[in-house]
Amino acid sequence: MSLKALFIASALAVLAWPSAGHAEKATANQPAKVFSRAGEQAPVLVNVKPGQVMTILAKDGRWIKVRVSGRTGWVPRSKVDLPKDDDAVVRNTTRRPFVDGRGTNRGFGGQGGPNDRVGADATGEGVELTKEEKEAAAAAAAKGDKGDKGSDGEKGGDGAKIAKGDKPDAGETAKPDGEGEGEGDSGQRAITHVSKAATAYKAPDPKTEAMFAAQPKTTLYLIETKGKWTYLENEEGDKGYVLTSQLEPMADAVATVDTTTRRRMIDIHGRIGASVVSQQLATANGGVDSPPDNYTAASPSFAVALGAAGLWPVGERLWFGAELGYDMNMAVGGVEYLEKSTSFMYHVLNARVALGYDLQGPRGTAVLARLGFHYDAFQVSNVGDFATNTVKLPNQNIMAPTIGLALLVPRLGQKTTFKMSVDAIVAGASVEQTKNLEDGTDPSAKAIYAGLAVGYHWKPRIDLLTTVDFGYTSLSFGGPPPSTSLRNHMGTGKITGADINAVLSFGMGYTF
Repeated sequence: MSLKALFIASALAVLAWPSAGHAEKATANQPAKVFSRAGEQAPVLVNVKPGQVMTILAKDGRWIKVRVSGRTGWVPRSKVDLPKDDDAVVRNTTRRPFVDGRGTNRGFGGQGGPNDRVGADATGEGVELTKEEKEAAAAAAAKGDKGDKGSDGEKGGDGAKIAKGDKPDAGETAKPDGEGEGEGDSGQRAITHVSKAATAYKAPDPKTEAMFAAQPKTTLYLIETKGKWTYLENEEGDKGYVLTSQLEPMADAVATVDTTTRRRMIDIHGRIGASVVSQQLATANGGVDSPPDNYTAASPSFAVALGAAGLWPVGERLWFGAELGYDMNMAVGGVEYLEKSTSFMYHVLNARVALGYDLQGPRGTAVLARLGFHYDAFQVSNVGDFATNTVKLPNQNIMAPTIGLALLVPRLGQKTTFKMSVDAIVAGASVEQTKNLEDGTDPSAKAIYAGLAVGYHWKPRIDLLTTVDFGYTSLSFGGPPPSTSLRNHMGTGKITGADINAVLSFGMGYTF
């Protein structure tokens, strides 16, 4: 052979040699089931549709091991089309004339056919049986079709035998189509998407080989996060590393916990809405509906809410969280009394830390225990001007530690999230009122605050938020007001009060 011909032949051989970095692909040519093991008696892991692409991992006779939709399993050779240059799959059918689908018995002896051989996958009619197969057939024929165990395995419910390789493991039962577990996979796998077109690399380094390209609509199965990179897999079984920052956040950190990616999340949000703020006072033996002994000062208000929150994974199933929120409520119209209107503002500040436990369910649900600090201020405009402040409402500040719980559901729906929280003041509250307008000498307070939030994942980092918040504070002012108080209480009994606020707000959250 000439040197030129040798060079051309070598070049063609190199071009024809399959790339080590790209696995072979198979395409389903009809609806098919992917089994956890080679055999139709094995549990079904997932159903594939015609045209769905799978990654070939291994070949064994008429069975092909594939990776698809994040699952690893086995599919019959006849159900898929292999690449045109794929070598013919060696079929272990040369001595098996039985075709399951034409009948459940082999020949006239009544012996059962193997259940891992169906239709066109069982070929080779007319070929003589081996000595071992003849002996097994004779033994099965002697026993008949009575459910006795044969040398090949246990008899199935339809009279056909279950090959030894297909026999379920102890305690295992076949599951409905699309269910089952295989090779370490759980029944549910966390999925995500990229926010824009991205490349998955062989290693957490953009200089390494590109394994596949992902589009925002590409379903990606999360495997693990390593620093700035997340290792994931597409539906065809290709695996690679993508920058974590290129993945879509599940939702804002205030309303949700992203228990899928197990990575830090920081969120800021803003909302506007409407609220009703009410302050009530009741004095034993006092005048009926007569300020200052008994009255309700309420007004519709305009509400603004601002906040920031962060969540950090601190263990396999634990989260640490921190949150800071500020709400402002401005009375619209104010409190009407003696043909005068008294305007006021109600400010609320909450700072909290939390420890969360990931329930690791399909919705990513987590429960958080919270400790916090609460401050609210009921501020009256021109508090000392009794010509406008006809009710003689005092400014009132409450500071106290809080304890609470929160339930977070990141995947309530495909794009919706949910949060529910309850916090309480049970002890240690400090209550201060405007000097010379006090309602008692030893005030105390207890309170409960509840919140509901629903988020809609609108854009990769932006969520639309709807929240409902409710607060109820019970006050006790202890002994009678000091002699210097201008509140002029006429009652002689215990003085109590209640502050109530309900807020409905809408806004946006941005997740870093």
